[in-house]
Amino acid sequence: MKEFGDDRLEEAYTHVLNGDIREAVAVFEAKLVEFPNSTHLLMEIASLYYILGEMNKCITSYKKVIAIRPESTFVYYRMGVAMYRATYFTQAVEVFTKIIESGKDLPMTYIWLGLCYYHLGKEEKSIESYRKLLELCPDTIMANYYMGIALKATGRYEEALPHFEKLVKDNLHHASAHYHLGRTYMRTFKYDLAKEEFKKVLQLDPYNNNAQEMYDYISDDHSF
Repeated sequence: MKEFGDDRLEEAYTHVLNGDIREAVAVFEAKLVEFPNSTHLLMEIASLYYILGEMNKCITSYKKVIAIRPESTFVYYRMGVAMYRATYFTQAVEVFTKIIESGKDLPMTYIWLGLCYYHLGKEEKSIESYRKLLELCPDTIMANYYMGIALKATGRYEEALPHFEKLVKDNLHHASAHYHLGRTYMRTFKYDLAKEEFKKVLQLDPYNNNAQEMYDYISDDHSF
């Protein structure tokens, strides 16, 4: 705190702890006028705007940090995530690709890159990104989950199955994984297995209407 000449930042952090995010932003921005090249202040401001859902202001703050510290992979990563949240998928792809090409990539970079490609309708590139992460971290929950989603979206149901099956084996309470596994079993005409998965979803989430509809559909139209 002393690097800024007073203890006003204590006030800002107190606002954060009390949930008064805008008041905290006001304090940090007031200090930024005095210390315009403070990456500490800019990072705090960016993080708070992210919490507020004001992604454009968040991204602007990260860009200012990058102008001062262009070597910071972590700041690029945070900016890419904010761009994704703002649905600037093409720009986010450029940021995440830059991180990977730098050789300093974080494993989660591949998840965000895959999600961006998925929302851009480029499922094959999405799958490629998830596959790279699975090569690095084969047990990553999110990579298996989104890989399954992307494969299912391209009609590659048999390839999607092992990813969902691994998820429900290792994470018995992952309701969404059970649901997508059930849908994938349906696509491969394994109705008995699908019914069991929808039943598990309803045990975990009794008010899941989609799972209830699928369970009822199988029970009514497919007898075992």
